Amino acid sequence: MKYQNLIDFSVHPSDVNRFENAWEGLSEYIEQKDLDGIELLIGYEDQSDEIPKEIVKSVHLPFWVTWLNVWRKGEEAVKSYFPEMSEEYLKFCCGGKNQKEMVAAQRKLWENAAAYEPAHAVLHAAHVELEHSFTRDFTYKSTEVLSAFAELLNQTTKEFNGSEPPVKLAIENLWWPGLDLLFPAVADDFAAQLHFSNWDLLLDTGHLMNTNPALRCEDEAVDFVLDRISRLSKEMQHKINSLHLNLSLSGEYQLKQVMNGLPEDWSQLSHLDKYTCARKHVLQIDQHMPFQTERVKEIISEVNPEIVVHEFITKDIQEFSQKLEIQRNNLA
Repeated sequence: MKYQNLIDFSVHPSDVNRFENAWEGLSEYIEQKDLDGIELLIGYEDQSDEIPKEIVKSVHLPFWVTWLNVWRKGEEAVKSYFPEMSEEYLKFCCGGKNQKEMVAAQRKLWENAAAYEPAHAVLHAAHVELEHSFTRDFTYKSTEVLSAFAELLNQTTKEFNGSEPPVKLAIENLWWPGLDLLFPAVADDFAAQLHFSNWDLLLDTGHLMNTNPALRCEDEAVDFVLDRISRLSKEMQHKINSLHLNLSLSGEYQLKQVMNGLPEDWSQLSHLDKYTCARKHVLQIDQHMPFQTERVKEIISEVNPEIVVHEFITKDIQEFSQKLEIQRNNLA
C-alpha cells in the first residue's frame, strides 16, 4: 500500500535546534530515514526562505483553543477569558477579538499554508476552556462547536475567488467538544453545513483513543479505532485521506484527573500560567506513543490513506528516531 510517510515538525526553535545545521540538517534526516517530508506547524509569519519548500508536504495551522466565546460575543468574551493579553498572543488563542479579526487571521493562515503548496492544511475542529480540560464540565456541545466552526470556515472561504480555500483543508478530530467522530450523524451534519468542497478529514488515532478512557492495551485501542471508522457514513469514511498515526492509552490518568478536578491553586494563576498548566495536563492525556503491534496495519488497510504523519512527543531527535523506527517496523 503506497502512501507518503511524513514526520511532524514546526517552525519553533525547539524543533529547528534539534539539528546543528537547522533546516539543512532536517532535509538530510528526511533523506537518511527514507521519508517523504514533513508536516510543518506554522504561525502567522510569512514563508521563510530558509525552509526547503520541497520537504513540506502538509501544513498544520495553530489550534485556537478557546475561540467560540469570542466568535459569539466578541470583545466582551475577550475581556472575560483573555484579560490584559497582547493582540499578538490573542491571535494564537482565538484569532482576534471579534468575528472580523478572526476571519482575517484564518485567511492569513490559509494563505501562509498555500505558499508551501502542500497537499493540505490541517486544522482542529474543537473548542475547550482551560479549566474544562480538567473537569470535563464543558460549556458547549459538539453540535454547537461544529455549527460555529462551519460558520467560521464558510465566512473565510468567501474571502477567496470562487469561495474556495486556496489550499485543501484537512479537518482533524479531537477528544474535546467538536469533531470527536463518536456520533456519525453529528459528523454528517457538520459536513452538510460546509459551503465549499475543498476539504477532507485527517484522522488522529491517538485523539480518537482519548475519547475512550476504558482502553488499556493496544489491541483494545486498534479495535476501537476500527469500530469507530466503520460506524461513520461511507461519505465521511471516504473523506479520511490522511492519518496522524500514534498511540494513546491515558484512560487511567484521565479518570483520576476528572476525580481530582482543578489544581488547588488554579484561581490564583495568571492566564499564561493556567495555559502552561493545562498544556502539561493535555500532554499527559495525549501520549503520542508509537504503535508496537503489527495490528496497526489494520488501520492503514481500513483507511487507505494518502499521507501518514508519524507524530510523537520526544525530548530530542534521538528519541524521535527510536519511536519512528518502532512504528515503521510494525508497518513493514
